[in-house]
Amino acid sequence: MKSSSASFQAFRFDQFPKRLEPGTFILIPYILIFAWQYAGAIRNKTLAWTVAAIICAIVWYLYVSFTDPVKEKLPNQFWLLVALPLLLIYSLRVIFPDISFDVLDYHIFQGERVLRGPLFRPGDFFPTPAPFNPSPDILTGLYRHALGYRLGTAVNYFALIWTGMILSRLLRDYLASAWLRCAAVLLVLLTEQLLFQINNYMVDLLALPLLLEATRLAIYLKPGGETSRTIRIAFLLGGAIAFKLANLAFLIPILMVYVFNLFVGVDRDKLQHRILRFSKIAPAAVLAFVMPSLPFTYVIYRFTGSPIFPFYNGIFKSPYWSQGAAFDPRWGPHGLFETIAWPVVMFFRPERLCEFTAYSGRLSIGFVLAAICVVIARRDREIRSIAFITLLGSILWSASSGYIRYALYLELTSGVVLIWLVRFLWRRCAQLSGWKKWAPQIPLWLLLASQCFFALGYVYAWEWSNRETILASSHVFRKAKDLFRDRSLRTYLDASDRSILDDVEVWFETTYKTTALEVLLKTDVPIIGVREFHHFDTNAARQKFAEALEAARGKRMFTLTDRSSLDSARQALAARGLRTGETRAVSIYYFSRTLKFDMLLMEVLPAWQNDSGQMMPAAKDLPLPDIAFKARLSVSDVPTTFNAGQKYLIRVILRNESRVIWPGGQPRWQYQITVGNRWLTENGAKVNDVDGRVALFDDLAPSASVELPLTISAPNEPGIYILQLDAIQEGVAWFGDRGSEILALKVKVE
Repeated sequence: MKSSSASFQAFRFDQFPKRLEPGTFILIPYILIFAWQYAGAIRNKTLAWTVAAIICAIVWYLYVSFTDPVKEKLPNQFWLLVALPLLLIYSLRVIFPDISFDVLDYHIFQGERVLRGPLFRPGDFFPTPAPFNPSPDILTGLYRHALGYRLGTAVNYFALIWTGMILSRLLRDYLASAWLRCAAVLLVLLTEQLLFQINNYMVDLLALPLLLEATRLAIYLKPGGETSRTIRIAFLLGGAIAFKLANLAFLIPILMVYVFNLFVGVDRDKLQHRILRFSKIAPAAVLAFVMPSLPFTYVIYRFTGSPIFPFYNGIFKSPYWSQGAAFDPRWGPHGLFETIAWPVVMFFRPERLCEFTAYSGRLSIGFVLAAICVVIARRDREIRSIAFITLLGSILWSASSGYIRYALYLELTSGVVLIWLVRFLWRRCAQLSGWKKWAPQIPLWLLLASQCFFALGYVYAWEWSNRETILASSHVFRKAKDLFRDRSLRTYLDASDRSILDDVEVWFETTYKTTALEVLLKTDVPIIGVREFHHFDTNAARQKFAEALEAARGKRMFTLTDRSSLDSARQALAARGLRTGETRAVSIYYFSRTLKFDMLLMEVLPAWQNDSGQMMPAAKDLPLPDIAFKARLSVSDVPTTFNAGQKYLIRVILRNESRVIWPGGQPRWQYQITVGNRWLTENGAKVNDVDGRVALFDDLAPSASVELPLTISAPNEPGIYILQLDAIQEGVAWFGDRGSEILALKVKVE
């Protein structure tokens, strides 16, 4: 009865205002973007946004109702000591549009696409290097459309403000003075890896308040409210995973700490009751956890056959990616020892942490101090929990990537551990006098001061977009005049350039950092990616590409590139049997009259057609396009019994089943189209890689056939064998390896 009454009290509207704090308002767009992914399937977008807003309001009300009433308001000193310094750092580069690599390569694309409809459109073929969950990009996209391109990055500033509020609550029991506590919060946030992204459209900062609030709830030891706390933790962690899958490394230790606090040390009489109660709320917690990721998981599974494509494909086995793990060997530890010791070793190997070789060492310091705190903080279960999360989370992060941009959460927990240890030494040394009072503390103070000093120096010198600061720039006011007005990239184009872009019906992605330009200039057309060779490793992927190419037949196709990437763009197209046609120079002012991309807009044409659309042979001295690897073979004079080791002449009829004219004689043997054979044992074991070959010397049109004489040699050992006949493009592939039909005959060798 008491529990029911408490639940009713939680949902009373008159109690609702008592639970509101600034962080709960920053949460609203987070919930909205999750709701939008469910409502976005509605074709009427006005109705879709209305439904999403209603869902968001309901979920937000329920979430806030589950929280405890605010006992202590955020001190005013927070805005002076935390919000203002962060605002100054944010302002250093805010007038310059963000052109970070990942932002232009896929973040803008994902946000723009999902805000207007589905992530993948009919006719797409892997528009970006890898499709990631677009949830954080939708969030940044909301701010970008509301505030303009420059100020849309304010979402990161608000995420850090919210993070600072949570840190303030975590440190409240250790630092009673509001001035001291707010100063400590600022010191925790002063790490270069956080501040490198404060005004970028990178997404790593956005999950930090979700992870940190889940941590606060997990280590909170006050009895009661386990149901609401469990569901909130599940929702927060589910959101953090939706924002970045790499956050799984932190989910495990957070949940371990929470389960430990729930069940360890509970009286035996109450333990059974708590387990039963937890089992009843577990389904609701699981639902709260999976809901943020479910829409994208469903979409990516339908598109690729894997719920987390392309990661762990050895387990999920998507047919569109080679079997095995997707990782970048440039970053992280090498070997088991380095994996365990990486949080410390990385301080001496900054070149393997990320693209910036500068590192001030926050996590390295925190990892060592966390190990110390686990031992000395025996009476403080909360700080021991944070130290445990830091230690285990660091090792799991090292094992999964070791890339420092994915460890921002650990830099925060390391800062909390560092502040606690400073306070611990201060209290322990308070009774001492003279130099004895200060000697134990000075090294820790120097460590903290030097780390923050170097971090601020790195932030002034670098960030992900490599922009200068307003302090080093001229004509600051002229560059800032587009604030709030930079919402459409097309408005920065000349009228003639806008008119030529109206002809684009399909984009081909051939060059790094162009998908943002393509989707901002012409949003609703398919994008076919051809520059990532990994996307053509399997027959299923090549078939999917052929289907996308077939869907684009008759449409005007274009690609954007720059002059430095012109050759590589042409090579990427040629490898897929495509060529460039009319080329036009286009100047794209990227949300600024002072930031110009000199691009080339090139028409893309099939290499097997001329400019009039008439069929012509595929280009010589190049691989055939993927859609050309379709053949049918037949023979009429193969004996059923062979003599061991004897040569035979058979006549093979080769039929072109593709819609591409196969070229005949090549300038060299490589790329020559041939027919070959190989022998297999009765159980499928390979006897040889290739036996005989005969070349196609004349062009072969679609649906046409030619008879070729092929000399084959029977195996030397008697037995039952499989004679395989297949077309080959020399130096490229057997047609059968690209999905074409193989002729297999069972014969006897005596």
